[in-house]
Amino acid sequence: MLGEFTVLLGAMLVALALGMPVFLCLALSIVAYAAVYWPKLPPEIIVQGFLQGVDSYSLLAIPFFFLVGEILNVGGIGRRLVDVATAIAGHIRGGLSHVNVLVSMVFAGISGSAIADASAVGSLMIPAMKRAGYPGPYSAAVTAAAATMGPIIPPSIPFVLYAFFSQTSVSDLFLAGIVPGLLMGVFLLAATVVIGVRRNYPSSPWPGWRLVTRALVYAAPAVVLPILIVAGVVSGVATVTEIGALAALYAAAISLVNREITLAGLWRATCRAGMESCRVLIVLSVAGTFIWIMGNMNLAQGLASALMRISGDPLVILALIAIFLLVVGCFLDPVTILLVFVPMFMPVVRLIGVDPIHFGVVAVFAMSLGLLTPPVGFLIYLTAAQAQASSSDVIRELVVFIAAQMAMLGFLVAFPALSTALPNMLAGR
Repeated sequence: MLGEFTVLLGAMLVALALGMPVFLCLALSIVAYAAVYWPKLPPEIIVQGFLQGVDSYSLLAIPFFFLVGEILNVGGIGRRLVDVATAIAGHIRGGLSHVNVLVSMVFAGISGSAIADASAVGSLMIPAMKRAGYPGPYSAAVTAAAATMGPIIPPSIPFVLYAFFSQTSVSDLFLAGIVPGLLMGVFLLAATVVIGVRRNYPSSPWPGWRLVTRALVYAAPAVVLPILIVAGVVSGVATVTEIGALAALYAAAISLVNREITLAGLWRATCRAGMESCRVLIVLSVAGTFIWIMGNMNLAQGLASALMRISGDPLVILALIAIFLLVVGCFLDPVTILLVFVPMFMPVVRLIGVDPIHFGVVAVFAMSLGLLTPPVGFLIYLTAAQAQASSSDVIRELVVFIAAQMAMLGFLVAFPALSTALPNMLAGR
């Protein structure tokens, strides 16, 4: 078993080190395994694995949620959200950094992707913060840290992927992400408040309730979208795929009606959403065979035995898994971790009695933090480019925010009810 796993994982890591695309890395690892252990991997299993990797109707939701995020990038919905957040929190010391977090919270409830959130919010907030006197690296760090709420606050593309291979409910996962996602925002807001006061960052005058109400009414079409998405999935009136399609149609309609996007811009957004979807789905397809091979190794049994020798406490084992995912996240992107490593732990999680829904939230949370840690840390380089700042300076500014997110992760591991209470309550369990 260990030799088989070494061949499979070693070939993938070597390919990753050479800079190959993830789907090719997985494919080469399958080829290497087949070359060494060919009787255990008939050709028909490889083909079936590729098909089964994407054989789910719910995966059709992924292109639609990517499209919603791309429409937000092009249209003017983001400016409405910035106006609302500025009216609510702009008067607090360091106001624009709080606005950045609040806008990201709403964007997270629309796109389901950290990259889409950082692209959309960063293009609006980073220039505005720099004009107001905030340092570029700090502006980038706030944007990057806040974007990690994207995979947690529903809708969430990683939750759709996790539900597919763990055979759990997407609606339960969406409900489970609400409280942890909002608490992520609270932890980040606490960090921005402390930094804003200590550094004496600027604030704007309180505009009064009349202007706050006016900004809310103006932004209502955007603010109501995440509520409609979650309510639609949870109520069962439509599937997650149908809700994704309706959300994309809604975002396109309000952007076109308000002349915030042209037909040409909508076409470009659709093309970009298609490209992003293909990057995820082709990895998912190849991972179908990869996951089958790992399942055939009985690797989970050996892993469970090793973890149980360390501790019999489910919380300790869950914490160890979270730490492992944090470390791996420094070197691999979240999709790769989700499709390669998380399935290894699923049997272990069920064996020790951890709720798979809770584990899904913890795993996605831990993987999302990898977007903030070098050397991969894609959000670091994206926001640093937007701010025209050095990535090393952005990393230094991120230390406080990563510490806040780590504290939140520990809080989530220690108190499973944060993720399980809401779905259990609505399901009458």
